[in-house]
Amino acid sequence: MERAITGSITSAQLGNLGKRQYGFIDVKTEEKEEFKIKVAAFTKYDTLDIGKRVHIVTETVGAIMTAKTISIAE
Repeated sequence: MERAITGSITSAQLGNLGKRQYGFIDVKTEEKEEFKIKVAAFTKYDTLDIGKRVHIVTETVGAIMTAKTISIAE
């Protein structure tokens, strides 16, 4: 199931593999909802910096919400 989320990155648990980063980010929306989102090999992202406001398109497989794209929100 696909879902779009807009919010701020509140924390990140990321590791590097080459030039790419992988792991998890936590995002908090303006409605105070909090999400833990996986950043995978196929995730396309503009930023993973804490404090940045982002728009994320996710896909849920099983119980894990994985980011497809992460772009800077206007």
